[in-house]
Amino acid sequence: MPITGGPTTAGLSLTLQVSGPKTMTQHRMGEDGTLTFKNESAEPLVITCLSHAKPFREEACPDAVATFTVAGNSAKSVRLHPDFNAASFTYSAKIGNTDAEDPIVIVDRR
Repeated sequence: MPITGGPTTAGLSLTLQVSGPKTMTQHRMGEDGTLTFKNESAEPLVITCLSHAKPFREEACPDAVATFTVAGNSAKSVRLHPDFNAASFTYSAKIGNTDAEDPIVIVDRR
């Protein structure tokens, strides 16, 4: 039986790849895009770049950062810092004492 969606359903496509010894979810974004992290936990969400780079630029802050925090039950949007030139980066997303998630972001520079 084919899988079909109707006008009230939304599609979601997930891309996974192997990076070293890990399977990682891959997200794609344009170089001028925005990453929005929505924390639905009461505890803080800590985002840390694992690629030995500082790809993030927080709103109203010109400095490049490798780590930032999203307060509990809130959202934060960041952009790529203009000095970040790599084609991709991995980051860790960790809430409280839970195990971290380590996705990869691919920057589409077309």
